[in-house]
Amino acid sequence: MGAEQYLPPWFSVAPMMEWTDNHYRTMARLVSKHAWLWTEMLAAETIIYQEKNLDRFLAFNPDQHPIVLQIGGNNLENLAKATRLANSYGYDEINLNCGCPSPKVAGHGCFGVSLMLDPKFVAEAMSVIAANTDVPVSVKCRIGVDDHDSYRELCEFIHTVSTQSPTRHFVIHSRKALLNGISPADNRKIPPLKYEFYYALLRDFPDIRFTINGGVNSIDEVRAAQNEGAHGVMVGRAAYNNSWALLGNVDTAIYGAPPSTVTRRQVLEKYQVYADSVIGIYGNGKPSLRDIVKPLYGLFWGEKGNGVWKRNADSAFHHCKTFKSLMEETISAMPDSVLDAPLVDAYSTTSVDKFANSMSLLPLPYTAKEEEQEEELLYA
Repeated sequence: MGAEQYLPPWFSVAPMMEWTDNHYRTMARLVSKHAWLWTEMLAAETIIYQEKNLDRFLAFNPDQHPIVLQIGGNNLENLAKATRLANSYGYDEINLNCGCPSPKVAGHGCFGVSLMLDPKFVAEAMSVIAANTDVPVSVKCRIGVDDHDSYRELCEFIHTVSTQSPTRHFVIHSRKALLNGISPADNRKIPPLKYEFYYALLRDFPDIRFTINGGVNSIDEVRAAQNEGAHGVMVGRAAYNNSWALLGNVDTAIYGAPPSTVTRRQVLEKYQVYADSVIGIYGNGKPSLRDIVKPLYGLFWGEKGNGVWKRNADSAFHHCKTFKSLMEETISAMPDSVLDAPLVDAYSTTSVDKFANSMSLLPLPYTAKEEEQEEELLYA
């Protein structure tokens, strides 16, 4: 359909391997109508290899719009073919992963965040992807890699990709990546957040859309980022682990929609229709009942009865064959006052200054080198 059919990506749920699958996205859309949803990263080679089985990897319910497909890879021919194969599924944007620090991806795989070290290749890759689709394309990246972490180097990456390809949207994870073998989890914690780099990009590239990512964990922090000028905000694990409080407030707090009257019981009832239609459809018990229930844990984060319900569900996985039977056996652990309560505002009217200090730390403005300007003119 294309991104122009929907409200802008003021709020997005980050792509997370083994988390933002079809099951999670189905649940998330029952809670928020306007949040932009992203797939897990799919390697271009996986899409090509699974050409005869693409529904398992690319199909989604139309209710999930707006939705972004994130692909990964470093082979232009494969990126082109993967894009063409994905076109019939109707994603609203295609994103190239230039931010994953996993050793399997950025190390042996030589894509993900390692692509930031070769901005000209990324520009070529984005041109190839754009040439094979009719929807917008974007890049998700870090602010640097290892010792290549200066603001100028980040700007040179943005400048090269944006002037030598049709890319006009960058999602910026405001940490650099360390490719010294540390885990992806440590790469989300050890490198410091430098929001000042993100806000400096807004100043220095006024014609480009930038979405901020990294360390944003609440609706208040989303609004604080926007108050400082962020075009869009991407939230990761908080949108998964505490999906009811966070996603449930996106439409009202971020998009200005009327307060929702949906309850968690209603979400579960609608999710049941989906869940019992997909159990085991790929053979060998995949997806399993456990896979399908996993995204629901965030609906009851911090609520009375949540721990008991999860333990009961864990036991019920061994003998329940349907989602309906599992819920009938276990949901009594959750009080009616939780199941039937409407959403409660999970945000305040008090200003949060999480990003305010960034404005006093902005690096010096970026100016393209003469040779870069000449390349830009050649491309134009």
